[in-house]
Formats: sequence, C-alpha cells, structure tokens
Amino acid sequence: MATLNATLTMTSSDLTSDNLSFSTSGIFTASHTTGLSRANLTSVSKVTKLSVLDGDADVADATTVQGQYIDITDNHGLKRRYVFTTADGSGAADGTIIVADTDIGSTTDIAASFPELIGGICVNITDGDQQRDILEQLRSVINHANGHNGSITAAAVASEADGPQSCTMTNPVSGESSVFTIDAKNSTWIHVDNTGDAAATNSQQNHQLISNKNTFADPAVLYVRNTATFHASNNVVYLYYDNHGAEDVLEIRGGQFTYIPMTTTNNIWAYTSTTNTVVEFMVIGTEA
Repeated sequence: MATLNATLTMTSSDLTSDNLSFSTSGIFTASHTTGLSRANLTSVSKVTKLSVLDGDADVADATTVQGQYIDITDNHGLKRRYVFTTADGSGAADGTIIVADTDIGSTTDIAASFPELIGGICVNITDGDQQRDILEQLRSVINHANGHNGSITAAAVASEADGPQSCTMTNPVSGESSVFTIDAKNSTWIHVDNTGDAAATNSQQNHQLISNKNTFADPAVLYVRNTATFHASNNVVYLYYDNHGAEDVLEIRGGQFTYIPMTTTNNIWAYTSTTNTVVEFMVIGTEA
C-alpha cells in the first residue's frame, strides 16, 4: 500500500501587518502497490569486509573506545554484539559473554550504566594498541566459540601497515552467501562502507531493499528500472534474494527495466557495479 501526504500552505502579510494564512493537507492511499520509489545505489559488492582507516595509528587511551560495539548477523540470522573492553587491569577476557556484573575495564555496574551491552562478547584492547590490532582482536573473537563460531570465517589481518587495513569475512559453507548484516554505527574505529574507506565493503546494511518479504501475497509483480545510461559493463544493477545462498537472480543494465512476476517469501535486495547508480522500483500485488 502506498500513501502520499500532501500539504498546501499559503501565507501573506499586508501593509497593516495583518497576517493571512491558509493551510490544508490530504492523505492519498493507493492499495495493491508499494508506490514508485527511487534509490541511489552506492554498494558495489557482496563481499563483506571490516576496515580501519590507519593500521599503524596508536590508540593511546583504550578507555576512549570502551563500551563501543559492532553488531554482526550472519546469513542464517545469528546475531552477535562484539563489545570493545579494556584489558588494562582486571577487564574480562576475550570472548567473555557480558552479564550484569562483568568488568569491562572501568565499571562492573553494567546493568545500570550499559544495559545494552549485556549478552555482548568482549573484545579486549589495551593502551598503545594500533588500529590494526583492534581489527585483529575483533577477528579473533568473531571466530571464538562464543562469537559466530564458524558460521562466519574472519580472515587474519595483514601485518601492521600505514593506511587502511581490512579483514574479509566469508561463509565457510560452500554455495552459501557471504552477505552479512553489519551495524558499526556504535564504533568509531571499525568501518563497513566506503564513506570513510574505499576498501571497506560491504554488508547488506549498504544494499537497497527492493521488496519486503511477506508484504504481498503470491503472485506479485515487480517493476525495476535502471535510470543510468546504457554501458556494456558499468552501471549494472544486480538483484538478489536474501535466502541462505543470496544468489543473484537478475541484472539490469543502464536504460533497461523489468516487469516480472516474483515470489514474496524472500526479501529482494539491490547493489550495483558502479557507485551512484539510481534505481527506480515498485511492487504491485495484493497485500498479504
């Protein structure tokens, strides 16, 4: 169902300073469609990488990142919250599951001060660690028994170097997707998009949701148009289902469109071969 809210406002002031104002609004609702939408696609990959901006830069005071966290969800929906804690002193060990009285470095009153951290997994850092070290510690805990424990394989980070460094995450199960959902907005060190670091791609967080599963009954119809100019290899829009395989099901080149029946049991996502490709899309059908 598509809803449009329209508002008209008129304001006037005459020479005697008497204000005349007029305002009206209306809501227009169209059934059996999501309505026409447009989105600017910036993600150019389904490979998931975590990055830091400067691998050999020191973290002089580890307490500045204490309590920051990153959420990672694998392609089966298993979500873990990885929490940066300080190992200086008596902080909890790597891989420790945080409970109400866990020592994260400077406080043991988690329930009162940081309730959102309960259930998270400790990633210990110390004063003087480089950004690369933080990324390597995170990689180790992702692979830990209390982390994703094999549903995601986080590759070792290269030796400390100047500039961006990254950790590639893959799915060890042959034929399954490595499209993982990552939320790093609560971390100042770890990046998962190319706004801060071109090497940092890409979680499903950066892809565009085209169709939300179970919103419409089968069969529904999907319309998608690539608004870019045709090119043999650039500005291609790729659509994929977010099932366990996350296989690409369609590619649309610049200037082309599709109008096809679709299944409604999986979300449909889009990414592109070339950043800043604009896609137009709509679903038509009977609401579930």
